Amino acid sequence: MELIEFKCNVDWRTHPFFCGLDVHKHELAVTICSAEYRDAKIVSRSIFPVNSEGLERFWNYVKKYQPAGFAMEATGIFHHVIHKFLMHKLTTVIWHAEIIVTNPSDANSLPGRPKDDKIDSESLAKYLAKGMLRNGKPIIEAQEDLKAIFRMILRIEKDRTALKNRIIKTLDRAGIRPKSVDLNKNWICRFIYYFTQFQGTLGAFLEEILTDGHPLEPQRNIIKKNIGRFLPFSPIWLTNVQRTLIRQDLIELDFKTGRKDTLTIEIGQIIEQYPVLRRHASNLASIPGLSKIKAVWILAEIGNIKQYPTPRKFAAYCGCCPRIVSSAGKVYSAHIMRHSNKYLRTIFYNAAIVVCNLLKQDSDLKRYATRTVKRKGRVAFKLAVCNVATKLTKIAYAILRDGNPFDPEHVQNHLGPSKKEKEQVFTLVDKKIIRHARNVLRRVSQMEKVQDLGMLGDDITIVAAHLDSLLEGKKIK
Repeated sequence: MELIEFKCNVDWRTHPFFCGLDVHKHELAVTICSAEYRDAKIVSRSIFPVNSEGLERFWNYVKKYQPAGFAMEATGIFHHVIHKFLMHKLTTVIWHAEIIVTNPSDANSLPGRPKDDKIDSESLAKYLAKGMLRNGKPIIEAQEDLKAIFRMILRIEKDRTALKNRIIKTLDRAGIRPKSVDLNKNWICRFIYYFTQFQGTLGAFLEEILTDGHPLEPQRNIIKKNIGRFLPFSPIWLTNVQRTLIRQDLIELDFKTGRKDTLTIEIGQIIEQYPVLRRHASNLASIPGLSKIKAVWILAEIGNIKQYPTPRKFAAYCGCCPRIVSSAGKVYSAHIMRHSNKYLRTIFYNAAIVVCNLLKQDSDLKRYATRTVKRKGRVAFKLAVCNVATKLTKIAYAILRDGNPFDPEHVQNHLGPSKKEKEQVFTLVDKKIIRHARNVLRRVSQMEKVQDLGMLGDDITIVAAHLDSLLEGKKIK
């Protein structure tokens, strides 16, 4: 018998293995492939439950291949358990492996193929073997906890707003419609709460407050100052159902407020534990329009600033970068990017609103916002605010990159007038001086002997006209 030497098509010992993971809440689809020079060959596939026993079986299954990399999609929070488990196991082995948590849009299934768990894990393994996957943001447990606290505060604040609107709606349905009822003030909440326990009209309740020993006696002075709001509704009373609804909403509002304050204290304790986080938050809070709490929230959402190579990429992640649309050879900007972090987009947009409308202190950033609003006009006010928000993201990027607080003098050149914008923005004092000079020159030009001045008399009229153009905001030719 002739001996024939059997040769394998692929020598698996010379090619590294890669592992693709399709993560779900209760199960984990695993695909092992080898990066051959022609194609990525599938070696093995299996499915494991996501529990302690299933994860140990998964590790015993993959460790014999010693994969050079693990790839999984960022699936909300379900991939955190797998990532944490792999990070712990890789500290006990002698080979090096990379864990890539990629964006789901970068690992879509191949076109023309049905979508299921095994195919998704196969695609991830093949893309990883060919080096086509990019790693997403690293998973840091303390950062994820801090991010969850801020998002819970936001949900609580939305619930508080809904409760306050419901209370005002019930009062409005009863006919009590005072102006400027701010339920964030403690005395108004106490006033409405004790009114729901009073069997009578609003006028009779106001008279009872003035008696000695009433529970609202500590708030009596401020109620007297604002009693004019409630006097027009003196004959109105609440029904039993309306009293119950308002009382229950006030109790729940007080409970929600306590939860929000407790989470805020928890954030303060976390900040004290991390000096680097506290320093970066202080630097970010030096930007006009950003509080220290919002600065910590920004840090919790973005993580390490080195993940963003350019300020534009950071602005795009924050949702403050317009989309570029190209059609028929024309390139123009469209709306801001919606596929971004909505929390950062809201934070920077609200900060831009503060800079444009509420900031009283004069600075280069305030003047830049004033010029932007003036250039875009009140009709395009939101567009101007988006421009200012983009500028704030660039400033935040530079602060986190350099580790220095906001310095208005340092950004003076960057926030100065552009080449396309030659008009000047004057303060009230400057306008008063220019207006005074214009009026004086006009009176001089109307004197009878001004013609004896020759060319100087004509120049006086021209200068007065130029000063008038400056006050009106017109360009001087």
